[in-house]
Amino acid sequence: MKKIKTMLTIATLFVFSTQMDAQLKGNFEAFNSEKDEMGITGQYFGKTDKKGYGFRFVKEAGGKVVNELHYFEKKKSAEPQLKLTMKESYFSKNKVKLFYVWVTANANGYVEVIEIEPGVFAQVTQSTHSANGGPAPLDATRKVSDIYIKDQAKFDAWDIETAQAKVDQIIASLNTEKIEKETAEWMKNEVFAKNADKVVFAAQWYHLQKQGYPHKLSVNGADFKTELDMAGNMVFMAFFKVPPSVKYPGQQINIEYEMGGKKTNRETVRKKSAAWSNMVPIIETKKFEYRQSPTRAIREYNQYQSQFVQDYAAIQVIYDNKDKLKVGQTYDFTVKIYAHRDGENGDLLAEGTVKLKYTAEAKKVFEGDPAKPEVKGVFEQFEAFLNE
Repeated sequence: MKKIKTMLTIATLFVFSTQMDAQLKGNFEAFNSEKDEMGITGQYFGKTDKKGYGFRFVKEAGGKVVNELHYFEKKKSAEPQLKLTMKESYFSKNKVKLFYVWVTANANGYVEVIEIEPGVFAQVTQSTHSANGGPAPLDATRKVSDIYIKDQAKFDAWDIETAQAKVDQIIASLNTEKIEKETAEWMKNEVFAKNADKVVFAAQWYHLQKQGYPHKLSVNGADFKTELDMAGNMVFMAFFKVPPSVKYPGQQINIEYEMGGKKTNRETVRKKSAAWSNMVPIIETKKFEYRQSPTRAIREYNQYQSQFVQDYAAIQVIYDNKDKLKVGQTYDFTVKIYAHRDGENGDLLAEGTVKLKYTAEAKKVFEGDPAKPEVKGVFEQFEAFLNE
């Protein structure tokens, strides 16, 4: 894989003269007459350079089963330029054809090719993991850098983005057995079992999750709230049977808020303007890597910033209801968390509803305190933002 070697500067392994005779490269049609039980062997063409390369599946060598993928880019070479090892258990259990090779002794020198369709392989590089000589773990970062295709007519059907989505899907499927076992253990916890795929609320973030332990359920749920005073902190967290980073790799998270028949979501408001985009950044599923989401705030006092911080999308929904708010009444506030890709919501990951109480103190917080006219209320601050 010349592109990989160039990137990694592996001059000590494969040194090719820039004056190499063109007859030595690019034509491996003879490989197409060979047959193997995996249906791999043949001439392939690189998506990025359209040059020809030879792939040959080798089941046995030296009287032993090796299950290797031999890669050629020098036509007259009797020896392949790379020999990649098959991860046999992936194929035996899931029919996934994944081959890997270490071309240097560090993590950046690791390369995979994965069959994403018969006759189509994705070249995967930049897997961030420790160099242990074996295949990359399933949770390693994988990035598609090229595609190799037998039938050039399929070039239009495959681009890097499409191949990346397919690789992500394949790796997610390989994680299924492990994830199912881990989920079964989590379901033994009463708090998790009761709230799986739900959003829960509290008046303090540490009532939802212990700092530094997002991978463990370390609260008993006693401080989860079904009603919150709008004058104080309003925070929430989601529980997932499967971590979104595993089930929806490479995607985004969208959060929808609804109150009093009004609703909006982060992705909609984020695209309104530069000001909105700055206040409502993209959330990626890779940040939701556990069965507990990071804790998030509708509105919360941040002691480090010495001020309240808020999700502007959530404040928009409350603002849209400002003419209905009356002291002493409660209002259902619903949070829904979705997987999001290519501008569209996908699966609903979790949802929950809490009652927000508009207390006398909350009225001062949102509408302003007549005794302190110099302090702007939340609504006045928000209107100033909308007028930017």
